[in-house]
Amino acid sequence: MMHDAYLIYFFSGLIGIIIGSFISMLTWRLPRILDLAPEEQLKNISISRSHCPQCQTPLPWYRLFPLFSWLASRGKCHACKTPISARYPLIEFITGLFTLFMVYHFGLNITAAYALVFTWILITLCVIDIEHQLILDKLSLPLMWIGLLINTQSTFASPIEAIWGAAAGYMILWTIFQIFKLITGKEGMGYGDFKLLAALGAWFGIASLPQIILIASLSSIILGVFLAVTRLKPLSDPIPFGPYLAIGGWVSLIWGSDLIQQM
Repeated sequence: MMHDAYLIYFFSGLIGIIIGSFISMLTWRLPRILDLAPEEQLKNISISRSHCPQCQTPLPWYRLFPLFSWLASRGKCHACKTPISARYPLIEFITGLFTLFMVYHFGLNITAAYALVFTWILITLCVIDIEHQLILDKLSLPLMWIGLLINTQSTFASPIEAIWGAAAGYMILWTIFQIFKLITGKEGMGYGDFKLLAALGAWFGIASLPQIILIASLSSIILGVFLAVTRLKPLSDPIPFGPYLAIGGWVSLIWGSDLIQQM
């Protein structure tokens, strides 16, 4: 039995690394093709071969193995020897780690499948938001609809709680946005944050929203102060809020929506 479990965890991590390779490609290409026609976007994502960003040399098949190819090439292009960003193996490794953890936590069942879809979409959202300060509707809206659909079976919340969670998630941040803009004349966040919180509300219900917002706010403050103290980033620089909302969403996924109340 223990041997079977190790095999399951090994293949779960391997699948996660492979998915992470697709996510690393998607997060690089998707923000850069937004102005193209829909058919060109699909072609660019699904057909276009991976290539070196510097010299545009297509990568041969034996250099497309996730994580291992980057390590084998010592992080450099095989043609021009230009260093290849560590973002690629990092995304692959993180996705593999999260995938392994979800299977370990939930087991092999339909809930684990939902948790994996949730996790993979959130990783994609977070990477794009960190790099471009942009949360795409192409990702946040499907995430919301998936949450509403799976909760027709009361998987993480009842259907009514999920519907109210989606509506309230959007309206809470929209209201904060409007008040902040009225007082300061500035926009404190983007509309993508509203839609992401709506998606999280659709997954975990309206009762989860205070916990998600609190965790997101505290984690953003802690990291912001740390970056300022270490002089890695001044406090005046804008900080994407999506990854912090994602942290709140993951906490609700793993520990439930009433974690703070239990504490």
